[in-house]
Amino acid sequence: MREREEPELSDEFLNAFVDNQIDRDEKGRVYPLINADPDLNRKVCELRKVSDLVRLAYDTPPPAGQRERPRRPLAKRLAPLLAPIVLLLGVTLGWWLRSFWAPAAPQATTTIAAAAGTTTKVLFHLDNGDRAHMRQVLEEAKHLLARYRADHKRAKVEILADGPGLALLRRRLSPFSARIARLQARYPNLIFAACQDTINRLERHKGVDPHLLPQAVVVPSAIAEIVRLQHRGWTYIRV
Repeated sequence: MREREEPELSDEFLNAFVDNQIDRDEKGRVYPLINADPDLNRKVCELRKVSDLVRLAYDTPPPAGQRERPRRPLAKRLAPLLAPIVLLLGVTLGWWLRSFWAPAAPQATTTIAAAAGTTTKVLFHLDNGDRAHMRQVLEEAKHLLARYRADHKRAKVEILADGPGLALLRRRLSPFSARIARLQARYPNLIFAACQDTINRLERHKGVDPHLLPQAVVVPSAIAEIVRLQHRGWTYIRV
């Protein structure tokens, strides 16, 4: 009997995944699929960049004193701008990533079968100092690691904090220091990384020593860390 194939993930589902509109169980199903499929990983990265561009468009206020004029729907206004950007991103990422992946191996019977022997690697990027965002990233990491441990599957998770998000890993500011200690003690495959560039800015411009938690490791740059791990097949999730 032929093994049932995993249904292809639709664009609507992937957009919901990028926008954090699906539940944790669904995310747990999607992570290994993205991790095992370079094309799917690249597509998620492109959707996330488009989502960030749209968010920036919403967040940018009009110049002071400018008269309010009737506006076309946002999708129509952004379409001429986003189309060439998405095309350029797709072409650039295609050429960029192609040198980092080995020639395709023989196709497995199913996507799940291809992912069965791999380690799922997920990078959560926290650049927001809001307490709710901090709690969310810890909950997402804990749920993923617990699920994979229960299923006897391998997973690595890194929480990368930069900008205002660095407060999560600062001894005097973090509201979750005890929880972070418990999580890392329970899951040795969980890494808490702090951005050196953010630390430098705090010290140089504000004269502040961030006093990191003992669980934190320092990486030179958040951007460099994201690029480095994506080259190695990690799934990137911005919280």
